[in-house]
Amino acid sequence: MLVPKNLYYTENHLWLRKIGLYDFCVGITDFAQKEIGEIHLVEFNLQKKNLKKGTVFGTVYGINKTFQLVAPCDSKIMEVNQNIAVKPSHINTDPYNCWFLIFSTYISTNELLTYEDYIQIIK
Repeated sequence: MLVPKNLYYTENHLWLRKIGLYDFCVGITDFAQKEIGEIHLVEFNLQKKNLKKGTVFGTVYGINKTFQLVAPCDSKIMEVNQNIAVKPSHINTDPYNCWFLIFSTYISTNELLTYEDYIQIIK
C-alpha cells in the first residue's frame, strides 16, 4: 500500500498536500480507494464556499462501499477539480494525484497526521 511520506493525513483517510502558506490539495488515500473498490461517481456537496470542520462535503461511490468526504478543518474552498467527474476511476490508479479540492485554512500541520501516524491507523 502506497503512503507518501511528504503528505499529511486525517483519520478519515484523506491526504493533504501543502501547496502554499495556507493552501492545501485534498484527496483520498490509497487505503481508502482500495476499501471503496472501483470508483464510479464522486459527488460534492458544496453549497457554500466555506467548510466547517467535520461537515460532509462529498461522497465517493464505489463497488464495495460508499465513502463520505469529511472536512478536516474549517476552510475556504478555492477550487474544485472538475476532472474527477469525467473519469472518477482515475482515483483508483493514481489516488495521490487525483485531488478533490484546493482549500485555504489557518490550520497548523501539527493538527494533522504525519506519515508515521497514519501508518499506525491503517495497520
